[in-house]
Amino acid sequence: MTAWGHTWTAFAAATRIGFAELAAIYTWRTWLLGWFVRLVTQAVFFALFGLLLGGAALVHYRAVGNTVVLVCVETSVVVLGTVRERNAGTLALQLVAPTPYVLTFLARGVYTLLVGVASSTAAFAIVLACFRVPVAMPAALLAPLFIAVVGLSGYCFALFVGVVVMHSPAVQWLALNLTYLTVMTVCGVNVPVDYWPDALRAVAQVLPLTHGLAAVRGLLGGGPLAGALPGLCLELLVGVLWLTAAVLLLRVAVHRGRHTGSVELSG
Repeated sequence: MTAWGHTWTAFAAATRIGFAELAAIYTWRTWLLGWFVRLVTQAVFFALFGLLLGGAALVHYRAVGNTVVLVCVETSVVVLGTVRERNAGTLALQLVAPTPYVLTFLARGVYTLLVGVASSTAAFAIVLACFRVPVAMPAALLAPLFIAVVGLSGYCFALFVGVVVMHSPAVQWLALNLTYLTVMTVCGVNVPVDYWPDALRAVAQVLPLTHGLAAVRGLLGGGPLAGALPGLCLELLVGVLWLTAAVLLLRVAVHRGRHTGSVELSG
């Protein structure tokens, strides 16, 4: 088998393990009737505020924002996974395996990205239909691709946060909630990014969702596809930057753990 073949086999195996963990928590009924309904309800809840604050236009604005952001909500769960890798001792096993530990570490949470894209896309279709949000066809059919790019960027950001809190498991839930709540607050989900002070606008530019959501809005509004592509490319760039930071920080954490004997368990 070639080196690429070994790499793909290891990546696929790590991803399957992630899905097995998901299956141990949910059945398809509990996921669909529990978690997914919760996501759709959240999007509907925030969209309905538009009726109180500004009318149909604001409802439509929030319906789009609060369905696209769901993919970031889903991928933020990987924060818990990074902490669990160390506390369960599986990070140490990855370090001694012949496959690069960075590869398996990244792949273990890919299920959050794949499930997130599926659930966000489904909620997107349901909520936009319920609120009769006008969309430009057939361009709107590309929305799942745009959501996937947003999800990839959000996944990379969540990986970085997970590595940051790897040594502090007590704050993992706080970190998870702050991760997606920050994105929901400042990245244009419920109010335009321009609403915020200059400092928060600057922060929004380097967070996932901001550029991708703007691209989705442009796509649905009937703008040319070429006009939406720069935003999509910026979203990819943001994801690459967070992924790079996550990998570098992971290497530093592993190097320190090896020298201090603290790779397993955080105490």
